[in-house]
Amino acid sequence: MTQPPRGTDWAARAAEGWRLAPYAGDPAADTVLLALLLDASDSAVSRRTAEALARTHSPAAARLLTEALARADAAHGDWIETGVEDATAPPPTR
Repeated sequence: MTQPPRGTDWAARAAEGWRLAPYAGDPAADTVLLALLLDASDSAVSRRTAEALARTHSPAAARLLTEALARADAAHGDWIETGVEDATAPPPTR
């Protein structure tokens, strides 16, 4: 659990973010989660991981999101923020 899955498609990496989000605060999980938040190969991984972390409502998740935003460039930071917004948006109406 110390490295994000490499060589896998974006959906597998995003699923890893969802799987690990409840473990935010564990040093090994945090290493992988931060790498997924800053995934340079696909912004969808960052967005989905940010959404998963935001849904936990934990201080550890907030710390990871803040750290990722501080490290990300502006464009990548926008995708992280979009993931947080995804977590707080009301469900679409039919």
